[in-house]
Parts: sequence; C-alpha cells; structure tokens
Amino acid sequence: MKSHVHVFHTKHDFNPKLAWAAFQLLAEVDSDGISATNLHNVAKAVGSPLTQRSNLSKLLGSMQDVGLIEKTQDGVVLSEGGRALVKGIGGYEISFRAAVHCLYAWKWIWEQNPRVASPSWSYRQVLRQILDSGSAGIDPDEIVLQLVFAAEEQFKAVKVSFSRSSVSGVTMWLESQALPLVQKEGHRIRCQNASTPMVDSMRLHLAALCGLNSGEVVLDDKNMQLLAESVLIRSDELVSSIEDFMHDSEEFLLISTTPNRVIFKDTKDPFIEWIVKSAV
Repeated sequence: MKSHVHVFHTKHDFNPKLAWAAFQLLAEVDSDGISATNLHNVAKAVGSPLTQRSNLSKLLGSMQDVGLIEKTQDGVVLSEGGRALVKGIGGYEISFRAAVHCLYAWKWIWEQNPRVASPSWSYRQVLRQILDSGSAGIDPDEIVLQLVFAAEEQFKAVKVSFSRSSVSGVTMWLESQALPLVQKEGHRIRCQNASTPMVDSMRLHLAALCGLNSGEVVLDDKNMQLLAESVLIRSDELVSSIEDFMHDSEEFLLISTTPNRVIFKDTKDPFIEWIVKSAV
C-alpha cells in the first residue's frame, strides 16, 4: 500500500512582505522560469526585501504549496493561478494578501484528497480553532495540541510536525489583512471584533465556495461554516453581511430560498474567474 506524505507545518518564513516581493519579481519572469539563485541575484540588483533571506527555497516552497508557482526545468515560474492573480486582484499588495489567505484556506478542500494533509489543511484547522474559541480566545500551545490530535484522528499520523512557529505561519497572514482577522491579548489569539468582511474578502471566499460546486452553491450549514471559518465571523452573524454584499454585486446572484443559494454570474477579474472555473 502506498504511504501518504503528510505536510503539516505552515512556514513562518513565508511572510506577507517577502511573499509580495517575490511575487512582484516572478511576475516579470518568462515561461522558462528562474532558479532560486538567479531570483536572489535579481533581488540584489533591484534592492528587493528578498535579500533579507540568503536562501529562498523555503519561501518558494510555500508559494508552491499555496499554488502561486510551479516548477520548471530552469527553476520556478508563476502558475496559472499566479498569472491570473497578476492580471487581476493581485495588482495591489493588500489584495495580494487577501488572495494568499484565500488560497491557504481553501486549497486543501479544492484538492479533494482527504487522505493527505497539507499546509492548507493545517491553516484551515487553525482558523476553525480560533473561531470556535469565541471571545475567550485560544493559546498557540492549545492550537498545537488540538491540531496534532485532529491530525492523528484524521490521518492516523504517527508524527505531526506542527509547532508554535507553525501557528505564527498562519496568524501573520490573518493579521496582515486589510481588516485584521485576529487580535492578540498576551499569548491568546481571538477573532477581531468585526461583523462585516471586506468586499474583496467576500468576493474571494464566495468564489472559492462556488468553485467547489460548478459556480452555484447552497448556503446550508456546512457551507456557511466554511465561509465563517474563512473570514473568522460566526455563521449566524455572517448571513446579513452576505445579503448586503449581494445587493451591489455584479459577480454573484443571491437566490432567496431555504436555504439561500448563491450563483456566480461573471467577473472582469481573471483571478476570481480562475478560482471559480479552474482552481478545483
């Protein structure tokens, strides 16, 4: 029987500042790709923040984990999703951060391979634990223990490589959003006190959900929970935000049924289109 290679660690080296810097440089690379060494040399030439790292392998590895880049014979190049992000919402750093959060939160679900763990699975688990902790919040050590237990239960994993630094690999992206999704009080992490997601956040996560179901989705308890975890807002508080968003949306249509349905109509943004039509 083939053994599965599980990867649980979410690398803290993959931080928003360096990821954006790498993304900008890779946007200029042709389809042959570029090696990590040559990318570092380009970073030196243009004074990029990437020069803070002597070795870019971990950073590029994480960009591959979330689906932004892929390997070529000569090194790495932006993936189809990465190229769509360049042409679309990823033209601005804050929107790029929202897109990476979306990719991290949904990629494991999109892949539909429940027997293999990935950093995206861990990312989603951390989101779930933070949301479930409510106003009390949760300590990073508690997150680690709960995730290890969940991994052992779901994957029968003997060794789970996930630590406090792995938690930081998630929370720094949550903190970097236009409206930070978490706040820290001492060692505890809790949801930010917000009841309405940012517009781009709503677009991305609705697209991610619609992409799972050929562009149309029923907002039943399961799907509402997936959305709630993605934006770190309780599902019962999220309903009105979705309805308000739909009033002005040209990309999605809300059908008032029991439960409600959302239909993806069309978009001018290549990345949103890629999520709905190509990500899964």
